[in-house]
Amino acid sequence: MGLAVGGLVAGLVLAIPAYLVGSAVGQLVPEEGRVAALVALAVLFGTLDLLDRTPHIWRQVPQRLVRTLPAGTLGTVWGIDLGLLFTTQKTTSLIWLATAGVVFVAPGSAPLVLVGMALTVTLLVTLWSLTRKAAEIEERSDRVWVTRVRRVSGAAMLLLAVVLAVAAVSP
Repeated sequence: MGLAVGGLVAGLVLAIPAYLVGSAVGQLVPEEGRVAALVALAVLFGTLDLLDRTPHIWRQVPQRLVRTLPAGTLGTVWGIDLGLLFTTQKTTSLIWLATAGVVFVAPGSAPLVLVGMALTVTLLVTLWSLTRKAAEIEERSDRVWVTRVRRVSGAAMLLLAVVLAVAAVSP
């Protein structure tokens, strides 16, 4: 329960600045410029994922907290850390592109999208950690899986960039 509460709090913490920045960008930059920026970011992030160079911080939720915090508090703190989306390692750049999409194109959706992403990430990490696979991670096979996921993610973002660009120039 604490993990979900932490994810909810983190999503709201992200949604407020995303909404404020997105609203300001919407006032200052015409829609064509915002869509062009989103297309450029889709190409950048897609290319980085294809090259297996997903940008992220080399950090994980601190393990030492397991020994120092009681269960409910620990879940909430870990939920906030995971839900902030920026503070842990990333498998793909999809989170970055979705956040950019909220800021550049739909700032009003920030609470729904960012809280939804934070809760989804927290739920997926929780479900995955309950599987046998989580206890049997081997670095080499895990790395192959990550590379494959990044390639699919990168191709999807490049396809999205094309679709956005075509939609932007179509009458």
